[in-house]
Amino acid sequence: MREYLIDQPVQWYKDNKLMIGIVIVITSFILGFWGKLLIVSELYRPVELITGLSVYAFSWILLFLGAFIVGWRTVKRIQQRINHHVKKTYHHAKRLPGKGYHHAKKLHRKGMNKISAASKTIAEKIRQK
Repeated sequence: MREYLIDQPVQWYKDNKLMIGIVIVITSFILGFWGKLLIVSELYRPVELITGLSVYAFSWILLFLGAFIVGWRTVKRIQQRINHHVKKTYHHAKRLPGKGYHHAKKLHRKGMNKISAASKTIAEKIRQK
């Protein structure tokens, strides 16, 4: 079943429940930052402080509501996609040091062959004189 979820193309825009959940989570972050700003900027005024704390607490409620609407299935699917891409990247990166080593070795041989050819040419010119 895991392979089925990974290989299936994700169409986020067609899932209304997911989009509503994402909008609620983003709204939660915006309200949370606004609440923090109210708390910090108006620290010594009790009405603004209570308003800031209320907005901040409400943003946490919205965050949990949005996470609930998005659902565990979507969270697990996102984790599976991330793990799939991480494994793919790891296997690609695992081959890179070997490729680099062989490329450097090839460059060294090429340079040494040029030096050898140049020294042979110089030796032949010295012998001819």
